[in-house]
Amino acid sequence: MMRHSIALLIVGLLGLTGCGQPDTPGGDRGESSASESKNKTPPVATKQGTAKFDDVKAARTRIDAFGSRSRYSPKEGQLLTEIVIQDGSNLTADDLALFGKLSDLEKLQIFNCRTLDHEMVVKLNGLGGLTSLAITNSVINDSTVGMIVQSFPNLVELDLSSNTNMTNGVVKILSELGKLQRLTLVQNQVNDIGARRLEKLKELRTLDLRGNMEAGDMALEVVADLPKLTAFKHRSTAVNDVGLEYLSKNQTLDSLLIQDFQITDQSGPHLAKLGKLTQLEIFRCQGFGTEGVLALKGMGLTRLTLRDLPNIDDRALEVFDDLPKLKRLYLHEITSVGDSGLKHLAALKLLELLDIWTVPQMTDATIDVIATLPNLKELTIRTTGVTDAAIDKLLGMQSLQSLAFKENGSVTAEGLKKLTSKKWSKLDVGASDMSESAQ
Repeated sequence: MMRHSIALLIVGLLGLTGCGQPDTPGGDRGESSASESKNKTPPVATKQGTAKFDDVKAARTRIDAFGSRSRYSPKEGQLLTEIVIQDGSNLTADDLALFGKLSDLEKLQIFNCRTLDHEMVVKLNGLGGLTSLAITNSVINDSTVGMIVQSFPNLVELDLSSNTNMTNGVVKILSELGKLQRLTLVQNQVNDIGARRLEKLKELRTLDLRGNMEAGDMALEVVADLPKLTAFKHRSTAVNDVGLEYLSKNQTLDSLLIQDFQITDQSGPHLAKLGKLTQLEIFRCQGFGTEGVLALKGMGLTRLTLRDLPNIDDRALEVFDDLPKLKRLYLHEITSVGDSGLKHLAALKLLELLDIWTVPQMTDATIDVIATLPNLKELTIRTTGVTDAAIDKLLGMQSLQSLAFKENGSVTAEGLKKLTSKKWSKLDVGASDMSESAQ
């Protein structure tokens, strides 16, 4: 009897409460929980500074005193994570000591400070959170670089340009920075032997060796094997066609600048093998001529600069007939081509920017060709043979938004003034009063 009564009681309770629903993603309870989660605003994580606020405030005041070419962030609050000083000529040892107290700094860039030496840089060694550092045009040496590597192991960006007291041995020291992605060593003393140490920098994405004049073909052989490199700049008279042949094996490069290389037309096919390349600048490689340029046909370039190449002629510009993706073109100091070659600009239907500077054989006939480019937004015509007859053509270009048109000796002041009749996003005709009135 007792058992029967208990059973009836349980059944009654179940009838009153009902059965529990499973906690499944599709059930009402799951949907309600998800809805509540969506509607709940997560707390905003505010990073707290570890540096003393008095030091942060003093640093901001000091950087403000350097003027508009210096900046820091954040602008307010107790945290300071970034300092950039473009002109460090007035920096003192006390300034470096102050910066060394800013323990939250992640980026510190000091450019052009000839008084900055090893002892001053040592004052920064407590900034263990630095990921970006620039010290340029200073008197630091190899010992300083060793201190940098030991103190800032998390660096992903480093610029040590124009530090002439550093030797070729710094590359061996820098090779210990395993996280480094961007390295700039412009105007230093790196040679082929030193460059071999670059092979350890497997995370490197961008590398700038311009002005290391003894880094030649062997350096390019090492650079070619960097597995993640996407951008490379180099200026050297020690590179010839063999170096470009080495470099052609790379299939990660997206951007390449070569300057003063002792290459010939044989390097054209080597450049064409760089299958991922979209941006190319060839500057003052004076043995590189027409056949070398023509070898670039069919590449997927979106940006091309040809500058100071005296061995190219009008036929070289036939390359434009087969650069279907080109959007930005710079023709600088090309004195040996004229309208006959420039007529091939007509094939560049996707071109958005065209910059022509010091092409004296160019006349109004090329303006007629440029006027047919349907997507051109930015145009520079500087130091050419065009005349006032080009003005109306330029004014009639509907897509054109920005124009620099100056130092063209046959263009009159009246012609330049006529250009101000159109509303431009930017107009530069050389005469500041007219340029400003068109803004």
